[in-house]
This record gives sequence, structure tokens and C-alpha cells, in this order.
Amino acid sequence: MSEAGLAQSELARLGYAHYYQMLSDQVRMTAYHQAIRKTVRPGDVVVDLGAGTGILGLWALQAGAEKVYAIEKTDAVHLARELARANHCEDKIEFIQANSIDVELPEKADVLVSETLGSFGVDENTLAFTRDAVTRFLKADARIIPQALELYVAPLDDAGVYRKLDFWRQIPELDFSPAFELFSRKIMIESVKPQGLLAPATNVGQLDLTNLADTEYQARVYMQMTKPGILHGVAGWFHCRLCEGININTAPDQPETHWKQAFFPFRDPIEVIAGDVLDWSVLIGAKGTNSDDTLIRYDYRCTQLKNEAPENESGNATVKRAPGRNDPCPCGSGRKYKKCCL
Repeated sequence: MSEAGLAQSELARLGYAHYYQMLSDQVRMTAYHQAIRKTVRPGDVVVDLGAGTGILGLWALQAGAEKVYAIEKTDAVHLARELARANHCEDKIEFIQANSIDVELPEKADVLVSETLGSFGVDENTLAFTRDAVTRFLKADARIIPQALELYVAPLDDAGVYRKLDFWRQIPELDFSPAFELFSRKIMIESVKPQGLLAPATNVGQLDLTNLADTEYQARVYMQMTKPGILHGVAGWFHCRLCEGININTAPDQPETHWKQAFFPFRDPIEVIAGDVLDWSVLIGAKGTNSDDTLIRYDYRCTQLKNEAPENESGNATVKRAPGRNDPCPCGSGRKYKKCCL
């Protein structure tokens, strides 16, 4: 079978629905196109990390790049090579089918461009791959796209989203609980409704991708509910600076992108009232050395002030006031509220 035939065979066998979603995402495409035109200079050597269909490398050539090294592990590289040939620039793009951590380049590059962003920004081993590429592939004064990430989370009440998880406990006449237990610990990609957020967004990370100190991301945050509801999990999203003046914001109140939002589901919903505090921690990193599989762990505990409220004379529960600044923190840390979760 010819190389062209192989590429078409792979396209038919695997499908490229995810590439359609990315390339039809106008927020993503417009921002990256503008950032590449603003960043790449005539004569530059460019590394396209996780090249996919190779469109970012093609745009880099249009912006004046002299050479592009397009690194892509999957069989999408066959389609990318055909697209380069169709656009008469195959002589300026060198395609490398490999994990980028295993690649050695013959020269240092002026620009690194990549789109290895998950719905929570860092959940596709973004930090490990970016740090390695910046360290080994680039000149000292090189430019990169994207430059920085900010990560945000908020507690979420969304029965519709949670129903997709609870589905695995509702299979008729069969016990599918192992599937439920597995999926209850994995990120879901969902379109989150802003009105479902039970507290304002909390910034849980500001990452300079040009100078990464670590390849793992971890955070712990306390979020206080500002309204009552059923807590189904934590929603997460990112703000990304591609280059100066060009940004992508995937918050729930922004135009929808193919990233949507990340949803960290809780095993069981928690009824909360205003004043309840959620203690949530997360660790995201590679599953092993040189692995492109992602390890995601998160833990949580939440106060339930409604259950602690005393009954009044009529036998109805009275809502307990939110803790004061000098009261013991309801998260159980033993510290004053103003020094802990406020």
C-alpha cells in the first residue's frame, strides 16, 4: 500500500472527530493563528509539539518560518504529511513520529508552538512535555506559544452532568459498580452552566510555561459556598496566554470551546448550604518516566452545617450561621477561620 493509501486507511479506521472538534473551534483557531503570526519571524526554525494535522506548523511557514520540525506520536502524522504536500511545503517540514521526550533534533529552534492543553489545562502532561521541549529543543532567547496558564475551580451543582456518572449504578439486573468506581475518579469533559457554580471561581495555579520548575501540578484549596445546593463535584477550567495580547479563556461564562470544562465528580452528592466549606486537593502528573499517560488524583471533604443545625421549638432545623472570622474553622483544621478558609 502506498504512503498516501496508508494515511487514508488510518483516517478511515481511526476517524478524526477530535481533530474536527479542534479545527472547527473558532476561539482556538483564531487565537492560535494570530499568536503565530505575531510570534514567528522570517527565517525562524520552529518546533510544532504534538503536531496532529500539522496546521500550526503550516501557519508558521506562512508567517515566514524557514524550517518546521513537526513531532507527533500518533498516526495522524501520515495525514499531516499529506496536508503539507497538498500545500506545497513538504520540503520545509520534517515530520517525526515519536514521543517528543525520545526525540533529538539536529539544531536549536527559535520558536516552540504546541497545543497540548486538556480541559483543565495541565491534564495532558502539558508541563512535562513543555519543560522537556523548552530545555532541549530551544535557543536561549526562543519564544513559545502558549506562554502561561492560570487554572480555576469552583464547586458545582449539576444533576445532568452527574447523571452520566450515576448511570453506571443503574444498569438493570447487573452489578456495574466497578465501572462506577472507576469513572468516579476520572475527569469528565462537560459544558458547565455558570448558574450551577455554588461559589466564586478560585485561582489554583499560575504557571509560567517558559520557565517551569516542576512537571507535576498539585494544589489544595478551600471553597466556601455562597448559596445552597447539591454539590456534585468541582468544575475546572483555564485562562491561557498564547502571547502578549492574545488569550484563551475557557470559563463557563465565556464562548464555548472544544475544551468545554473539566468536571471532577464526587462519588456521592453532598447537600450544602451557604457557609459550608469544601476542602479539595488535586495532583496531576505523568504515570511514569517518559510516559504520555496522565495520572490524576483528587481528594475532598466538605462541612455539612445543615446537619449540625439544632432544632427549634417547632421541631424544624434552624440554619446555623456561617462561621465568624475568629471562630474555629469548620473544615476541622483547628485554626481560626480567618487564618484558614476565609
